[in-house]
Amino acid sequence: MKTVRTSFDREEKRRDRRHPLPTMVVTVDGVEYRSVNWSFGGILIGGFARPIAVGDTIKGSLHFPDLPDAAPFAAEVVRCDEAAQEIAARFRELSERGFNLLDRAVARRLGGPRD
Repeated sequence: MKTVRTSFDREEKRRDRRHPLPTMVVTVDGVEYRSVNWSFGGILIGGFARPIAVGDTIKGSLHFPDLPDAAPFAAEVVRCDEAAQEIAARFRELSERGFNLLDRAVARRLGGPRD
């Protein structure tokens, strides 16, 4: 059974709340990965088994399976966990379309679809 990690701690120093759901699909170099959790500031990507180092930049696109749009992004790797095959990355480039996509995902999760 996989543990879903999220933080609702009031002492949390992060600017943006992390969301384990909905799961985001991230495509990097033609390979699709799934998010463990994400926020407006970055993403924790699971299943990332290729070599990468803190400070590296990843570029690709992100989307949610139930939303039609995708958005390009660039992110800086801030943490690597080779044993868990996870990387944490901070968005460095995310278009307005990308922010709108994240916003729609949160709105749908919290309150259902909006007209």
